[in-house]
Amino acid sequence: MKVKLSLKEFTRHLQVAMRAIAARPTLPILNYMLMEAEGDRVVLTGYDLEVGIRVRFPAEVIEAGSVAVKAKTLHEIVSQIPAEDIEFEFNDISRINLRGGRSEFTLVGKPGGEYPRLPDVGEEEEVLTLPIERFTTNLRRTIFASSMDMPKNYTSGVLLNLAEGMLQIVATDGRRLAMATDKIDTREGGAKAVLIPSKTMHELSRILSMGWKGDLELHLAENLAQFKLGDDGEVEIITHLLDTPYPDFEKVIPESSEGKLTIDRERLIGSLRQVGILARQQDGRDMAVLECNDDYLTISAKAESEGKAEVKIPIERDGDPLKVAFNYQYLLDPLLAFEDDKLTLSYSGSLEPGIITIPSDDSYTYVVMPVRLPE
Repeated sequence: MKVKLSLKEFTRHLQVAMRAIAARPTLPILNYMLMEAEGDRVVLTGYDLEVGIRVRFPAEVIEAGSVAVKAKTLHEIVSQIPAEDIEFEFNDISRINLRGGRSEFTLVGKPGGEYPRLPDVGEEEEVLTLPIERFTTNLRRTIFASSMDMPKNYTSGVLLNLAEGMLQIVATDGRRLAMATDKIDTREGGAKAVLIPSKTMHELSRILSMGWKGDLELHLAENLAQFKLGDDGEVEIITHLLDTPYPDFEKVIPESSEGKLTIDRERLIGSLRQVGILARQQDGRDMAVLECNDDYLTISAKAESEGKAEVKIPIERDGDPLKVAFNYQYLLDPLLAFEDDKLTLSYSGSLEPGIITIPSDDSYTYVVMPVRLPE
């Protein structure tokens, strides 16, 4: 195998494929990345046996072939080479020559045939075309509410709920739930719900944040999901689906409330960050107390070993007075996931969940369970 390619293009696509290289892989070969050269392009593949990422980009292919190369080492090298173009050559059983400008490296490689193959999506049950910008926004607004700590549990997945003309993205860790809804084109009667691992969706979110434009294709099969973006399937992300029941999330969302506050988002973020200094102390229990009897919201936190913090901000109140406690980080997370100026907090008492919505966008709902107030 021998190829010559643009260092800029290679680095850009390598960064995408690196998202599927595990920090602590279960097999030695998973430390490697597969590099294939054919026709007029190079294909890079990273795979950790749960999620696989394949990227394609143009290159001058002098001799076709494939090789597996240590991913982290390769990434570190190309980030330091001061050249416009680089050249790879793999012509024996274990040696790769990499040249760029006046720099040259000889790396240990493995034959490409030893690298595990990505699963084949096969017969598709549904194919959706999603505008990248809107999907990225909705994913950012929800994904933080899922858990990365409980594998094969519904809390470690992000639900994509497809109904006729609608896509709901739902995430929960059992103590809070985030849901974003968008109108999409689906085939008639094409209702389907799939649970995608949170890890995959976090990596997808990071890749989408690299500036991709246009549409994202979602291909669904019996136990696999495949995302495609860029021109002519430039990037493919393939993942296994979680096979575990998802609870009826709509029952978690209260149908009514006893009161509602309209709050400036930036002021609330600043206040939560201030009281969070004490709330996150060990005996502060991460608890922020919200109390409102007039046109001001008082947010406070107390840690017996440190002291107390209290901040007041103006609000618009409609309904009963409020006194409730929440995990301060659970209030802060959704506020950092959208950019609107105002938010609405609906409530129904100290033991009932709070609901955060956006006055200018009714497609988003966030439900958070309260913390029991001290007697």
